[in-house]
Amino acid sequence: MKKEIELLWASEKYTVMAKGYNFYKDIQGNMREAQSEEDYIEIRDLIAEYKLKLYDKKALINTSEHIWGYFKKEAEEAEKKHFFSLLDELKRVEDEQFDEIPYEIQLYLHFLLQKYPSDYLKRSTFIK
Repeated sequence: MKKEIELLWASEKYTVMAKGYNFYKDIQGNMREAQSEEDYIEIRDLIAEYKLKLYDKKALINTSEHIWGYFKKEAEEAEKKHFFSLLDELKRVEDEQFDEIPYEIQLYLHFLLQKYPSDYLKRSTFIK
């Protein structure tokens, strides 16, 4: 059960982080302290619960910037400018919560992932 939940968390952590950093920290703490099968079942249920929440604008921006870290060493300056211009556009949006990751950001993250592959990010539900 432990390995199963570790793999689940690895694929879901950026999605949860984009819903709210407090949700991410909650699960991180639970992962550190988990010892029993019941603990891991609770973590699985928390991940499912947090995934149902709306994306929080501030958390979404923070998560996107975090993911940018996987690309920043290889990305061209024009790619960096475009990425951060998308985040600047998001910052100007009045809405504070979203049902989905804004299409342009998700599309650009797909582009970056194809150009600069990361096995870890490929498993992330945040970019799918």
